[in-house]
Amino acid sequence: MKRRSIRFKFFVAISAVALVFIGVLLLLNVFFYQDYYMMMRRNELRDAYQGIRSSYDGSVEGIATVLDNYESQSAIRLAVVCSNGAVEYASFFTPDSTEDGGAGAQNPFQLPDLDLLEQQRRGYVILQSIAQNLDWDALTARKYQFLNVKLWDNDQYLCLAGALDENAEKCLFAYMPYAYIEQNSSLNLVFLVIAGGCALLICLICGYFISRQFTRPLISMAGLADRMSELDFSTKYTGFGKHEGDEIAQLGQSLNRLSAYLEQTIRELQQSNDQLAQEIEEKERIDNMRQEFIVNVSHELKTPIALIQGYAEGLTAGVADDPEDRKYYCDTIADEADHMNKLVMQLLSLSRLELGAEQTYAEDIDLHALCAEAVRKTAVLCESRGLTVEYDNTHVTVRTDGDLLDQVLMNYLSNAIRYTVDGGRIEISAVRTGTRVRLTVFNEGNGLPEEELPKIWEKFYRTDRARTREAGGTGIGLSLVRAIADTLHGSCGAENVEGGIVFWFELTDAAETGEPMQ
Repeated sequence: MKRRSIRFKFFVAISAVALVFIGVLLLLNVFFYQDYYMMMRRNELRDAYQGIRSSYDGSVEGIATVLDNYESQSAIRLAVVCSNGAVEYASFFTPDSTEDGGAGAQNPFQLPDLDLLEQQRRGYVILQSIAQNLDWDALTARKYQFLNVKLWDNDQYLCLAGALDENAEKCLFAYMPYAYIEQNSSLNLVFLVIAGGCALLICLICGYFISRQFTRPLISMAGLADRMSELDFSTKYTGFGKHEGDEIAQLGQSLNRLSAYLEQTIRELQQSNDQLAQEIEEKERIDNMRQEFIVNVSHELKTPIALIQGYAEGLTAGVADDPEDRKYYCDTIADEADHMNKLVMQLLSLSRLELGAEQTYAEDIDLHALCAEAVRKTAVLCESRGLTVEYDNTHVTVRTDGDLLDQVLMNYLSNAIRYTVDGGRIEISAVRTGTRVRLTVFNEGNGLPEEELPKIWEKFYRTDRARTREAGGTGIGLSLVRAIADTLHGSCGAENVEGGIVFWFELTDAAETGEPMQ
């Protein structure tokens, strides 16, 4: 079944009320109008009688003007009749009715095909019928009475007979035809039907516009509620101007408040869900990193442990009887133990940095002296491979944690020595730009693929695992550099340049900013 809109229902309701109202008017007219009209005509006859009686001074000539005025202003016909039957005044033989029939033509109750004599004869018949049906005793007691007179041709008249004096010697007969009364009733009914139809049409038109006016905000709010059900809170009810302060405006404001509250609540839920999803994602990432870390550590420790175990078993079994062999076995065990110790120490240092547990101490560091010491420490490795290490003679001083900065430089330099081709060149420089100091290490080589540059800072990431293992790398040196950069509120990076690759480390001088080291 098709659902009817509220506008249609409102229009039907208004139309039904208008139709019922007009129908009631028609029914009242059909069943009660004639009785009401007869009552009004009786009152009119009675008022005419009372007005004429109050003007009567015993002479008909004295009230002739009054009689003429009543006849000219209404449909009442008057006659003054004596108790002995003599007619002293009657409208059908007044001087106006004897002027070549002209006045008779103006009389609304005169039949156009009757001549003057016929009118006079009908008038006398009416008066005679009134006199015959009149109760003279009751007239003397009540002063007047109403009668219904019917002639031979079925014409009926509403009549009033009233005494003009105390003894009813002279009476006033006032009458009007029923045909006039019925004609007025019929005309009134036709007019009421026409007026009712026009009124119904006007009511339908007005009802249509009124229903649109009153239901527009309700339809707007229904659309707003539909959008809210679809979680669309962008639409607001704005029809306050025409309905300010009424129940419709209050309902619209309530919907707007509800929309805003739901939007805020859903946004908060969405934020909570997003945060929860991020936390879950972060937990999964940490779990994956933990598993990867365990795998990587296990992999890194597996080789030195296997070597130590193998060479130790060989010594125990007496495989190396020669002193040189025993020395080789012992040196290998010591190297692998040193590699394991270095790995463990770097992991502990990295963990403290990532957890924020590393204590930092600010001191003035001469970067020239720091570079010279680093070159001295690695001189043996460089000489064995014919590497040339150059560094600036410019003395740049920065206030920061010296131990951590030394670890950065040693990791960069060790990494450069490890990946520089034999006989290659390494350059170390330090540059100050305002409050920022940048330390760079360049080494000759082929560089790295651009897609791998962001990955080299991850734990245990190696571009060439076999070569790294052979060179003694642990795979966490650059991860340690990134952690130190976060701790010192600095930054680090690597860039491919012409002829090789540059690793840089930049931080803010604590002496310039005045910020205390944590």
